[in-house]
Amino acid sequence: MSLHENFGSGNTDANPDLKPNDMVPTPRHIARQMIDFFTPALRTAVLNGKLTVLDPCRGTGAFYDQFPDFTLYGVHYNKEWCEITEGRDFFDWPYKVDWIITNPPYSIFPQFLEKCFEVADNVALLIPLAKLVSSLKRINMVMDYGGIVSMRIIGASKCGFPFGFPAAAIHMKRGYDGNTAIEMWPPTYEEE
Repeated sequence: MSLHENFGSGNTDANPDLKPNDMVPTPRHIARQMIDFFTPALRTAVLNGKLTVLDPCRGTGAFYDQFPDFTLYGVHYNKEWCEITEGRDFFDWPYKVDWIITNPPYSIFPQFLEKCFEVADNVALLIPLAKLVSSLKRINMVMDYGGIVSMRIIGASKCGFPFGFPAAAIHMKRGYDGNTAIEMWPPTYEEE
């Protein structure tokens, strides 16, 4: 059974129960910057054999449309997507992937995070920083999965988010037991 079965399929007109605050599009330049942060790791994965990257909340395509297009030594990666408003519910996704990169729905964040950990070896989310550490249960879930590789912190208003908390691009990795790099979002990026 899907967590979203009450939404039916189609757009928000067909899905009156879809929470509008979960439909906050990420500005394309922010998505591009976040993808740039992780492109070296994506290239390494391609060099190691194969890579599938998933955007489970495609929305307007800010992340999915900008995933890098590269083939290294004849190995190409696959990019996949889900989008509840288009009838492709992430909670029904049956496959394992190497990476998830997205801005998730906040109203069901604990369930969403659990599903990410179920299907992906690397999870990179653009979220309010407090969202990840607001409960001990959630912190334990992250630690049981592996750990946090890095956090790049940015003001939520720069992402166009309607709240005042800092946001972050947070990379979590299955089985990770190293240190966590915490840094501010590089100020050199300009809005496109």
